Amino acid sequence: MVKSVKNNALKEIEIRNFKCFEKLRLEGFKRVNLIGGKNNVGKTAFMEAVEIFVSSSEPRKLFYAVNRMIRRRQNNIRTRYTELDFINRYASKVEVLSGKDWLSVEYVEEVHVEEVHQVDLFYEYDQTPSYDQTPLIEDGNSIKFSVNGDEKAIPIRIIVGNWQNMMNRRDSGLSETINFIGPTRSDEQDVAILYGALVDLNKEVFLNESLQLFDENIISLKLRPVRNGIVLKVEMEDFESPVLLSSLGEGVNRYISILCAIWASQNGLLFIDEIENGIHYANYNQLWRLIFKASNDANCQLFITTHSKECIHAFHEANDSDEGVYFEFYKNSKKDRISAHKMDRELLEYVLSHDGRVRGD
Repeated sequence: MVKSVKNNALKEIEIRNFKCFEKLRLEGFKRVNLIGGKNNVGKTAFMEAVEIFVSSSEPRKLFYAVNRMIRRRQNNIRTRYTELDFINRYASKVEVLSGKDWLSVEYVEEVHVEEVHQVDLFYEYDQTPSYDQTPLIEDGNSIKFSVNGDEKAIPIRIIVGNWQNMMNRRDSGLSETINFIGPTRSDEQDVAILYGALVDLNKEVFLNESLQLFDENIISLKLRPVRNGIVLKVEMEDFESPVLLSSLGEGVNRYISILCAIWASQNGLLFIDEIENGIHYANYNQLWRLIFKASNDANCQLFITTHSKECIHAFHEANDSDEGVYFEFYKNSKKDRISAHKMDRELLEYVLSHDGRVRGD
């Protein structure tokens, strides 16, 4: 739904019945939005809901956005097992809203296959069952994807049976300027794709100079074409030949992924889950300063989660121009639901300087 961050940066969102959220409304987003809190308070789920919303201008794109989220979290290639686990177990309908735009994903009564043919299915499907399938939900045997009143319904057995067959599809029409970096080491081919976008923008010098701040022995990142794809190599001061990126630490991989992804998401949005993973705390300050600069230059809005109090400190110190905001997620015992508390720069300064609670400590 967000076509350009410059003109349509996300300012608010309301999430209903998505995963752990019964109802959550947040507003006041800025260019860089950091999300903290204890485990299992919905930090990643929140980013997934936002990602689905900004990716979905029509039911077809909503379908693919949900598929992308599910296969990223349930990457069970060997067992080929998939569950539709994003709708709150006490509800039958997910809704995400912002301003006048809204979307929903809802269990409905069975749609006959003949009817499916008539509603312009999103892809060529195979009705052969997958090896394992989620039992049909009692509340409804089809799922309806709706965006601003435009809607399509598909039988669950067709959805589950085909999403695993779409593992490698990249022709879904989803925006290439909306990207999601998970908490684990990025796949090297995915990093290469992000780096390709950076090359198209002539930003290799930015990346190489940034890497030298991370490790002064790094000279540059290089692409090495091989028969079945591309291998990433790193030119080092103390090596005669470039070394494989995979032979270096997780921190270098993550550093490169983040910086490339910002430029790959130019005029779009980037989601980073557990940004501190693999990166030594001594590099947090420099990383955050690069993130603020690059996101401004690339006109990219970011949503980022962390478990690290040191990372929150570094974020605050780098937020000189007040272009970032921090949200603390927590379980509201009185309402028995997930809530979030927004801390602007002044409030976060006070909390950090008075040894207050951040990250749910």
